[in-house]
Amino acid sequence: MTTPAQEPGIAGRKWFYDFEELASVFGDDPCRQVGNRLLQRYSVITKTWNAETNSEWTCRLYLAAKLIMSATLHVNSVYYAEERNLRVVVPYLRYYSVFSLLRAVCYTLPEHHWNHGALIEISHEKAISGALDHLRRFDPAIADTVEGEVRELKAERELISYRAPSVGDDQVSEKYTLISLCTLLAEIAQFNSELFDASLSRHGKPEAFQLIPEHLAKLASVEIDGHYFGDIEDAYRLDYLARKHPRPSNLMHMMKEGHVDDFFGAWVSRRENTDGLFDPDAMKQIIFDIP
Repeated sequence: MTTPAQEPGIAGRKWFYDFEELASVFGDDPCRQVGNRLLQRYSVITKTWNAETNSEWTCRLYLAAKLIMSATLHVNSVYYAEERNLRVVVPYLRYYSVFSLLRAVCYTLPEHHWNHGALIEISHEKAISGALDHLRRFDPAIADTVEGEVRELKAERELISYRAPSVGDDQVSEKYTLISLCTLLAEIAQFNSELFDASLSRHGKPEAFQLIPEHLAKLASVEIDGHYFGDIEDAYRLDYLARKHPRPSNLMHMMKEGHVDDFFGAWVSRRENTDGLFDPDAMKQIIFDIP
């Protein structure tokens, strides 16, 4: 594993990622305290590292990295929808931007067990409460504020989706904090994953850096209500990891440049004339420094 590129930053550590929102919201001492405790929890896992845990954590971090990209896509879609008065979809896009990142935070935490892949389908409530419990370790007051924002986003999404209000979105509030909230959650997930990465570098045994195909298959295909969906891009990326990079790493490094291009490129318009159409490649770094 390469050495972190950054000079000592928050918590007196060197980091691969240049944290901005995390550092300004919480400051140095809370990050140090949370980081030290998190390293202890990770070490329980990394000291007994094997092919099973290697496969599990590769899946968890691969998913978390994709969810940051998905949240970015949703946030960009919010801007596009608002500019074109497509307001009916905005509450949905706002909430799922945040929900994706709450899931990403949970996937990076050791107390959320993989449970043979069941963690992939973590419920809304468990994702919200799990991520907020982690935020409370940094600052309970800020966690309470974040919870209020998340609950409001969820309620507004349900109002539009389930109640079809005759007044439209008159009661849906402006969300000027959406970008900062998404950035904070994405950076917390990255913060967690870098500490995991450091613990694995210290304790993990290279001979255990193997990926079990059955674990990877859970990410490349899904069955929902009797309908099967396969993802050839995920299958390709996971096969590449198994062959070339079977060791899990922090989220930023899980985002390979080719995968990033393909992920956002999958949403490019198929029309020849794209004037005025949604550009998924625009603002790819609006909430996170995606490579």
